[in-house]
Order: sequence, then C-alpha cells, then structure tokens
Amino acid sequence: MKLTKSTVLAALIVLFSFNLSFAYKRVVLLAPDVADIFHKLNLDNVVVGKTKNVKLFKNAKIVGTHLSVNTEILISLKPDLIVARRKTEFDASKLKGVKILIYNPHTLKGIIKEIKLIGKMFNRGKKAEELTKNLLDKIKQLKPIKHKPKVVFEIMQTPYLVAGKKCIVNDIIQTAGGINIINKNRMFVRTLQENILLKKPDIYIYEVGPMNKNPTPPNKRAIFKDTSMLIVKVDESKFLRSNTVSFDSVVYLNNLFYEWSKNRK
Repeated sequence: MKLTKSTVLAALIVLFSFNLSFAYKRVVLLAPDVADIFHKLNLDNVVVGKTKNVKLFKNAKIVGTHLSVNTEILISLKPDLIVARRKTEFDASKLKGVKILIYNPHTLKGIIKEIKLIGKMFNRGKKAEELTKNLLDKIKQLKPIKHKPKVVFEIMQTPYLVAGKKCIVNDIIQTAGGINIINKNRMFVRTLQENILLKKPDIYIYEVGPMNKNPTPPNKRAIFKDTSMLIVKVDESKFLRSNTVSFDSVVYLNNLFYEWSKNRK
C-alpha cells in the first residue's frame, strides 16, 4: 500500500494522541496543590498515591508527606507518573522510566497553564478549557480598589516568616487589589515583627494550618496591640496551595479590600 502524506500525518496524530491520552494509568501526587486539579478534571481513578494532607482520593495510598516521602511505598505503587513540586523531594534514581511532572506555579497565570497541560496529558482538554474559563471569569468580576491597602501575610509565627514575591499569596494579594509590603524575591521571608511594624501595613493577614498551628492573634501580641491595622485570619489550605481555590481566595480578598477602601480618602 502506498503511503500518502495525509495517511502518515493521520497515523502520527493518532499515535501522538494515544501517547498523551492513555500513557499514564498510575499516578502518585507528591505535590498536594495539584490534587484539587486532578479531582476537578475527573482524574480520581488514576491517582494511586498521595501525601498525608490530601483529603481527596480515599483509595490512594499515603506515601508520607511532600517533605518526607517513603520510597519503598512509592516504588511498590509502580507509578508511571509522579507529580512533585521538586525532583529533590524524593529519590528519583530508584524510579527509572517513570515520568516526573513538576507542578510548582507561583502565579494564577501559572496555575492556568498547568491545568491546560494536565488536561492535554490526560485527554481532558475540553474539561480543562471549561475549568480555566470559569476561573478566569472570577477574575473578570473583581471590584476596582481605589485605595490599595498595604498588606502583610504571616506564614508562620515561630520562626517568624511572611510571604515574599515568589509565593502564590503575593499574586493573590496583588490580583485582589492590594500591595504586598514584602518585596523580596523569595517564597518565604524570615524577618522580625519589628520590621513589619515599621512598614505600617493596613491589613495583617495570618494563616492557620499545618505551618502555623496555634499562632497568637497579632492584635494580642504586645508589639502589634496598639496598631490600627485590620487583622484577618485565614485557612492555610485556601492560600498556600496553588490550585483552583487560589482564585476563590482572590475574590475573598477583593471583597475585603473593597470594604476596607471604600470609606478612605
């Protein structure tokens, strides 16, 4: 049979589509952030392993935490794809032939890009397009903020850490209409509470979760008790993970910033 250009092209398209759509049947999620995206793309059935703090995928085996992966359990799951924040979080030398996808977006735009990539890898392109459209529609409906508040976001009270420019929190604050007073190009920035006081933030956001288990509310700390800044407590899982919930957090902060700013001249 004579092969025409169109026949060869069609065969390549089928082969390419097969490789993207059906190559991965056993996925281990070492990046907790990405779990929400796999769930919303209807990929629960391919997830065979996850980290301790992921509540989704009840049938998936726990392989430790993203900072302490049990390599024996990981190998026993025979994954064909591992999604991790960094390659250094586990011993990849014992998993030859396994595809590794790094998921570590620091911006909302980066999250959109990763959703589309995962959708393409698992033949969920249409679902990914619908999901990203819904997320971007939320951003389009944000209220304008006339007086942008100066904001600090506490990651951890002890040792004292705040969100830097490489943290997803930074993009959430900026997109919502605020200004992150921390200008250092790092994810987490170690500083002193005295330094934050000198920067005179309008709004102090502190998270509560695994990284900041029992913080003292800032307005009950001696150093901040006489300030007039607005104190806001948030759930760590809704701010520190880069996923679809990040867009809801933008909407939440935008409403908060709007209420704060509308009576200011």
